[in-house]
Amino acid sequence: MLVGRPGLSPVMVGRGRELDRLVQLATGADAPAVALIGGEAGIGKTRLVRELLGRMGGAQVLAGQADPGSLGRPFSLVLDATDDVLGDDTRAAVLDDARPMDERVAAMEHAVAALARSRPTVVVFDDLHWADAPSVAVFERLAEPASGPVLLLATYRPDALTRRQPAGQLVPRLERRRAVTHLHLDRLRAADVAAFLTAVHGHTPSYRVIETLHARTGGNPYFLEELLAGAGGEDPEQLTEQPLPWSVGELVRGQLDDLDHDQRRIVEAAAVLGARVSFDLLAAVTATSEDDLIDVLRTLVARGLLVETQDDLFSFRHAIAREAIEAELLGREKRRLHEQALAALCKSEHADAAAIAHHAHGAGRYDEMVEAAREGAQAYLRSGSTYQALQLAELGLSEAEDDIPLLGAAARAAWLAGLPEDAIVHAEHLLAVARREELPGVESAALRRLVRLRWEVGDRDAMQRCTDELVALTEVLEPGEELGNALACIAQSAMLQVRPHEAIEWADRAIALADELGDAPVRVWAQCEKGSALLMLPDRMAEGMALLEAAADEAEALGEYVVVARALNNRVRTGPFRRDPAEARALLARMRHAAECAGFDSLSGPGYWEGLASLAEWDGDIDAALGAIDEGHRRVNIRGGTAWYGTHEAGLALEVGDIERAEAVFGELQLGVGNLATSWYGLAVHIAARRGDLDEARRLLPDLVASVDAGGADGQLLHDVTSGLLAAGASAEEVRPLVTGTLLADDLSATRESPWRSMLAAQLREAAGDHAGALAAYDDAAANGDDMLGDAPTGTALVGAARCLVALGRAEEARERAARAGELLARWRGWRVDDLHAIERRLGMGRDVEGPDALTPREREVVALLADGLSNAELAARLYISPKTAAVHVSNILAKLGMTSRAEIAAFAAREQLPPP
Repeated sequence: MLVGRPGLSPVMVGRGRELDRLVQLATGADAPAVALIGGEAGIGKTRLVRELLGRMGGAQVLAGQADPGSLGRPFSLVLDATDDVLGDDTRAAVLDDARPMDERVAAMEHAVAALARSRPTVVVFDDLHWADAPSVAVFERLAEPASGPVLLLATYRPDALTRRQPAGQLVPRLERRRAVTHLHLDRLRAADVAAFLTAVHGHTPSYRVIETLHARTGGNPYFLEELLAGAGGEDPEQLTEQPLPWSVGELVRGQLDDLDHDQRRIVEAAAVLGARVSFDLLAAVTATSEDDLIDVLRTLVARGLLVETQDDLFSFRHAIAREAIEAELLGREKRRLHEQALAALCKSEHADAAAIAHHAHGAGRYDEMVEAAREGAQAYLRSGSTYQALQLAELGLSEAEDDIPLLGAAARAAWLAGLPEDAIVHAEHLLAVARREELPGVESAALRRLVRLRWEVGDRDAMQRCTDELVALTEVLEPGEELGNALACIAQSAMLQVRPHEAIEWADRAIALADELGDAPVRVWAQCEKGSALLMLPDRMAEGMALLEAAADEAEALGEYVVVARALNNRVRTGPFRRDPAEARALLARMRHAAECAGFDSLSGPGYWEGLASLAEWDGDIDAALGAIDEGHRRVNIRGGTAWYGTHEAGLALEVGDIERAEAVFGELQLGVGNLATSWYGLAVHIAARRGDLDEARRLLPDLVASVDAGGADGQLLHDVTSGLLAAGASAEEVRPLVTGTLLADDLSATRESPWRSMLAAQLREAAGDHAGALAAYDDAAANGDDMLGDAPTGTALVGAARCLVALGRAEEARERAARAGELLARWRGWRVDDLHAIERRLGMGRDVEGPDALTPREREVVALLADGLSNAELAARLYISPKTAAVHVSNILAKLGMTSRAEIAAFAAREQLPPP
């Protein structure tokens, strides 16, 4: 049921174009159509949807409406939409808290999809900005082609759709995968106001009336309707001769004027009690008998002020009305209502802590509010409802800004909810309070939180400062739980910064203290850090894997789900373990379940799907890797803060040559510090190189080099960027500074010679013309990369070796390397496969090379310009084409000539003595 008011006007005005567009979407589609309708409150979003549904004839309509409380009720919105048609078995499966969330989402999506296949169906999610995360996930899954010809509509307020809402990233996620129709409803123009007044009153009012009403309502249909309703049906001409209300409060007050005392008392109480009010609470607060309250509510519903959204649950037809009525009450009136609500809730056995805190706050009973916020935030954290915990903790902090338990809860909840910047603010505040009050235990807890948070945002320097301060505190902390936690955190810091021996030393100290104290939670945390550090030591890797598995088992028995999730996540990402993808996927599923129990959003959502993408990438299946990334977008809320997810997505897009997608994802990433800065600059350089804009790549390269020098870089990143730069025409000397910094790969430092180091050396030697040296390095990378490179880079190393063998005149050996590369790259596509096909053609293994005669006149022009050393951007400028078109020309020329580099094309041009264009 959509509870937006039908409207005073018998016809909808000012929305004809939008309505026609929706009608087009609703007819003749074989796959789901998606329309998102945005606009401010009262602008007419729900009215537009109602008009569309009126044109749909026999279509099945599944419509649900969210409210601010929906965020804390999983599946609230989609259950509202399917209340009358959902089967009992499906409902039970969806509401079964023991099942993984993804299975519950899938059950709901399958049920709705089955309903949609029976006849034309429209699914409406009204007020999407208040939607709960599982309902958002169902909406996204319904947008996939397999759902059939269903029309998906969602209305939302852009100003209310923030990164904290589950739907906050829905729009960009949908746009990356499919066509989405966006309808933004603007305020009515003066001409629309004239049409509105004409429809309501039967004649066109004067220009003066139109201009006056347009100016005073701002063109908001809701304000206009309320203004006319308050006039009591009088001719609008008379409105210019009497004072008009200037605020929504005045408009709404006009609707209340003819209510009797009891009716007004009930509606004012409902406005204070919240967006949705239960019958029992309203009766208790207003001291009204059941019969009398039924009579009053019937009148209020009939007048269009309230609506019964479900049995015994009431809300205002428009949130603005509730807010306006509440604003008109005296402070003492509101406090008394909040006090009465608080008293009623405190007598209830099932009172929600958030409601108690809200009404205690409104009643001015701040001690009780803070206490309820403390208890409620901890309860929400224990249940894995981290976003609700954060909201409640921040409510408490609004009155007790230095409250230590609330600051700690807010910092932890924000971290688990994937909001590291918010978590840092609370943790820094906690640290300041602890130091001011000289509380070393609290100071240690704040520093522990900041160590992890600073790492997550890529600020390695700040992370190390916090670690050093924590180390100093261990000298003054008494033996106990906090000292054990501090030791484990220092071990984690060293592990994250790839200092395995130091991490193991601190972890052992934490384990010894935990054994002495009998503190099992500290012990399993320290075991997790030690096991993760052992993975970095080749001769102790098996020991580390076993320790992580044991830590996960013990932590699961203790209910320490954050440790379970981290231990399994680190275990599954170990290079050798990827050789058993089935077991790795099973562990990832277990990790996701533990993260869901903890409310650890970054691992339960992005971490799981990005982990699957990594496994597929390791196995050499590029489409499966991209599919996992897309599925992550489809099923969960990938917030913009998960920069590593976006980095991975953009990198895979560049692999297959989808530069537009890479650029779109990159545009959502922010330049960070530390390792985030390295990833950002790496992507920027790589995108510019693959786009053929060598000048832009050269401009950004010094920043990337500086970032790598400061903190190291992953071998995959350096290899990818180097490949792009060399393909774009950069020289070996230009690229050399990039590959001389600290190398990290799979969180392994350069304490042993890495296959990535061999790969990078081979690329530079080949570019410099040292084919013998490059051959040896490529072969070394391919031979020793089993636990670090993955199939696709290993295949690339073999392709490079084949090119070098061709240059050395050893064709038969080159064919052997190319054949092995073909096996490894069989499920890959993009530039790596293009390089393979080029060498295959030169060796007579693939399709025949077309040769110089196949070059078009334009391509011969490009060949001549390449002989002068022009970049793609320079080619584009000279030929008045786009850099992308220039890159396509270069790629076609390489394929036709069976060549792999611009240098070979230049040599060909010299041999052929092609004249300059």
